Amino acid sequence: MRWSTVSILYSQKNILSEPHRSLKRAVLDWMRFLCVKPVVFYGLARVGKTRCAEVLQSRLSGFMPRTYVTRIEVIKKDQSYTNNIAVQIGLAEGCEFKQSHELANVRFNRIVSTIELKCKERNTNLWVLMLDEFQRLRVFDLHQLADMFNMLERKRITMTVISFAMPSVLGLRKEVRKDVDADKLISRFMSEFIVFPGCAAKSELKLILEALDNSVDYARSVGRSCTQSFAPYAFSNGFRLANYTMQLWEALQSNSLGAYRNNLPLEHTFMAIGYLLRHCRQQDRLLLTLTAEEINIAVQRSNIGVFTQENGSKLP
Repeated sequence: MRWSTVSILYSQKNILSEPHRSLKRAVLDWMRFLCVKPVVFYGLARVGKTRCAEVLQSRLSGFMPRTYVTRIEVIKKDQSYTNNIAVQIGLAEGCEFKQSHELANVRFNRIVSTIELKCKERNTNLWVLMLDEFQRLRVFDLHQLADMFNMLERKRITMTVISFAMPSVLGLRKEVRKDVDADKLISRFMSEFIVFPGCAAKSELKLILEALDNSVDYARSVGRSCTQSFAPYAFSNGFRLANYTMQLWEALQSNSLGAYRNNLPLEHTFMAIGYLLRHCRQQDRLLLTLTAEEINIAVQRSNIGVFTQENGSKLP
């Protein structure tokens, strides 16, 4: 299958974010300043955390255009100077660290000054730091974030952290609780944990399929939905993916193992849908229907069985 098909499906922001109501509710509360606590969304691999982080970043920029938002994926490399959250933030902000002899505190101050300058350029006193793969942080990194928080606060800039993590982040929280400054670190960066699910119900899968049937945001064909673009003849005669919600849900469930039962990995779910759409394009006709065998073949080709067998034991 051409991976462009999958990437097109996977780029449907509204579709992908629909199932995550807890995420949307928490973010909307934060946007309205009803909830200013830092939040950590955690869940299994490939349930859509990184994609939703991208969507959230764009939504924040639209909802509060003057807010300065930085989003990074935490890097963890042993024996590397980039294994330091402050330096990773600095690199993301365009700071150059060519002088290896530069004192750590001078480098740190330069990073904070860069963030201050960018906030001033946007005439804002709110900096949102979004951290993907938060579980890779060390307690040392959290102390650096706390120092950054304090320095920015003295400059009258509010730092808010929204994080996305794998289930192993719960182990990080246990480590933090042993630290003398545990209360401070948890309250500033880990005060609320919310499980981030995949596609957890048949009704959520139906929302995805209905969006593909009805949305006209499909990038390759202006004015057409995704389903209509792939199978125009069948679509004109009433063919809709949503009519096969039950069959597709059962096929995905029967091929999923462990923690991915009733928690489908969205990446593989969209791959399966992509294979179905390719089949529809090849077989497009007025009386097109999908059989249970054709649906099951598409699901198996998504490799969801192998992936969940290898990763389904990693419970949140």
